[in-house]
Amino acid sequence: MITSTGSTDQGRTEARRLAELARAAGFGDAPDDALEWSRDAETLLGNEVPSPLLADVLRWRATVLRDRGRTSEAEPLYRRSLEIATKLDYDAGRAHATNDLASLALRRGDVDNATRLMTDALVLAERAGETRLIGMLQQNLGIAADIRGKPAEARTHYNLSLQASEASHDTQLMAWVLNNLGLLDAREGRHADASRHYLRALGLARARGDLFAEGIVEENRAELALTIGAVEDAYPSLSRAQAIAEMRGDNLRLAAALRLRGAYERMCGRPADATDTLRHALTLSAVAEDALLGAETLYQFALALREFGDNRGAATAMQSALDAFERIGARDWVARVRSQLSHATFGRYF
Repeated sequence: MITSTGSTDQGRTEARRLAELARAAGFGDAPDDALEWSRDAETLLGNEVPSPLLADVLRWRATVLRDRGRTSEAEPLYRRSLEIATKLDYDAGRAHATNDLASLALRRGDVDNATRLMTDALVLAERAGETRLIGMLQQNLGIAADIRGKPAEARTHYNLSLQASEASHDTQLMAWVLNNLGLLDAREGRHADASRHYLRALGLARARGDLFAEGIVEENRAELALTIGAVEDAYPSLSRAQAIAEMRGDNLRLAAALRLRGAYERMCGRPADATDTLRHALTLSAVAEDALLGAETLYQFALALREFGDNRGAATAMQSALDAFERIGARDWVARVRSQLSHATFGRYF
């Protein structure tokens, strides 16, 4: 534990070193170390007049918390970072913090507010010349469009982001965009294209030692296998995603992996195991405040209850999923759930 040393060049240099170590470790297998280092960096800056570095350190620590599903702990740090950046007219810091708050709004299912914040951040990023952030924002606007059932708009944003990441050789952003293009391809039935994008994203994530990204890509590879009915092919990817989430102590990603495991168990003819697994996933997704994941998990829970023979519970869960998707504005999901309420389809992922 480090105690505050006041305002010195040496202290600021050490604070930046610790904060940058924390940023790197936050994506790997040491997020606890990342949190400790980022706290130490903040302590070193504790007696300073608020500075751009302090705004950055607060934001970076919040991101480690956010990426572990600790949404409510991340939010006040992002807001404090934004407040400092605004007072200092630090446009790059304002842009990043605004984008990060947009990511929390998106997680909570407030897609309209998330899109507004992203648009505000894009103006700031362009003014500050933050090329990488512009690419990130194009990706995030694509995610929002995809949730709303606007695939053409989403693909346009993703392609702009991919072009920017490839031009700058930014393999971290490239992996994220390829992953999201894979999701879009999978939903549009282009399964071979989806698989190709996932494999490329997986290679980039592994080359960087980015366990966080690797776990998410493995989730999506498992979901693709379940979607096309290659049930046993899903198991290695969903198991790897679960192992990474457990290693990192990441309850949000664990909820996502358990959603897939529950679907896998149901499709293997084990609805009792599936309902238990999905109940656990629902609890974790609620704690992490992930509205879309919670709704998707409710959908799988309803299918498992139906196959277990609890038709009343299944109908209640499916209606709850429909309500959740309608609140988010996820049009494709709304149509899917309404179809399930009218015509029960057994044995499929969707």
